[in-house]
Amino acid sequence: MTKPSKSGPVVLSIFGLPFLGMGLFAAYSFLNTPNQPLAARIGAAIFASVFAVIGGGLIFGSLYGYSLQKVQAQRESANPASPWLWRQDWAANRVESKNKSTTLGWLVAAVLANMLFLPISLGSVSKGLSTQDPTYIVPSALGLIGLLVLFGAVRATVRLERFGKTYFEMAALPFSPGSRLTGSIHIHLDTDVRRGVDLKLSCARIVVSDFGKDRETHKMPLWEESKNIPAASLVRGPLDTIIPVEFTIPSDALQTDHENPDDQIQWSLNVNADVPGVSYSDEFELPVFRTAQSAEALAPAPSMHANWSFEMPGGSPTATPSEANAEVPEPAQHRVTVTDSPEGLKFYFRAGRNFFRAALCVVLAAGCGALLYAMLRMPQRQPIFALAIVGLLTFFLTLASIHTALTSTRIVVGNGAISWRHSVLGIGRTRQMPIADVAAVLAVTSIQQASSSGSTLYFLRLQTNAGKTHTLVDEIQSRQEAQWIVSEVEKRAGLRLNTQVRIQDAFYGPPPQPGAASPNAPAFARKMSMRIER
Repeated sequence: MTKPSKSGPVVLSIFGLPFLGMGLFAAYSFLNTPNQPLAARIGAAIFASVFAVIGGGLIFGSLYGYSLQKVQAQRESANPASPWLWRQDWAANRVESKNKSTTLGWLVAAVLANMLFLPISLGSVSKGLSTQDPTYIVPSALGLIGLLVLFGAVRATVRLERFGKTYFEMAALPFSPGSRLTGSIHIHLDTDVRRGVDLKLSCARIVVSDFGKDRETHKMPLWEESKNIPAASLVRGPLDTIIPVEFTIPSDALQTDHENPDDQIQWSLNVNADVPGVSYSDEFELPVFRTAQSAEALAPAPSMHANWSFEMPGGSPTATPSEANAEVPEPAQHRVTVTDSPEGLKFYFRAGRNFFRAALCVVLAAGCGALLYAMLRMPQRQPIFALAIVGLLTFFLTLASIHTALTSTRIVVGNGAISWRHSVLGIGRTRQMPIADVAAVLAVTSIQQASSSGSTLYFLRLQTNAGKTHTLVDEIQSRQEAQWIVSEVEKRAGLRLNTQVRIQDAFYGPPPQPGAASPNAPAFARKMSMRIER
């Protein structure tokens, strides 16, 4: 339950006042500095204004947040046993798009980044051109950061304006484990969607480790299902286009849980459509709760240990029990080529199959390489430490570029063995393991940053009877694709069917659930030597 606190706004306001006052004072002082060019004075004043904006933002945000907390507390006290009514949009049987808040975040970041880096960059460019000193290359390049953030803000704004105020209309409130999740997405779509609309329903646990400046928000995928809605299934009306949504939630699924702000369970519906220009991408947070009217109300409550992620040898299972022995159908879209040959069932993963990830690695490696070259060519001797850092970054980014852009993988299951080969431009080594020595083939993922905008990546791991593990292939973007490959390999090899997805290096306890004792009690926190946090 939300408990508004007056101390929070007071503390944040006191903390923000020095930033506001000093920022305004510094900006005024820079503007009135004698014997300085006007452009230099304006640039310095803009730079100082960043701190004033931060201070003012802290004060305004704390006061506005307190007013929102009071409204939220009133809403929760009016419906103490119905958390699906605690959000205004949920109570109206709809879920608002996150694109509006995302666009606002991009705009704020663009303003601050350009106020901070643009004056430095322009001043360095001016100095560098007049002195021909290559040491100004690095500070001059800082302006690219602001330009990249500005590009992201413009792209987010165009997306928001193009597709309008999108929302997901729910057919039921709330959705319950074991029932169907149905509804419709309302969007302004004025173009054809040849490849259809990709939907992904997922359940994730969002936690944060450590304290203070070491706090890191992590996201652990617990369950996921994807499907493609063909263009013919879209319903076009005079005002908007309707995208039908229908999934089945497992009966032993976890519920939405925001009771502990430091450890939450969240259900999300992600939507993507490839259209000319700026593509449509959106996310909706859904209410999934057990109610007295749900089909599972009379059944025993699922065990907390049935589907939570906990450290075990070889990783932690993240699938529900119903998913463990399920045969996964072939995804409508996947990036692996499967052929049946005299050698056996062959899986081929081409190089550069994740184009944007590969392109990012190549661009970063090229940028770091150019920076290293410029540092080596400078007439002044550069610090060994700086050269070592840039050199190591260039080295590891080059390896990542080779792995993502040039490495292909082939897996063959047949003739009593499982073989795999990782090749770079056709050069590689084939490894083989007799099926009699194979204990299992597992789909594995890892804890990721919650702020990460990329898809969760999965890899396949072969586990031997002796306890050794071998990575068969990595960078699989679809959970269903990873599970399908595992099921096909296990069926052809005659292994026990198990399509559970495991989390690598999981160290958190049981996930929270409404009405259950928090696993993050002080005793548990001391045992784990960390605090779970939003």
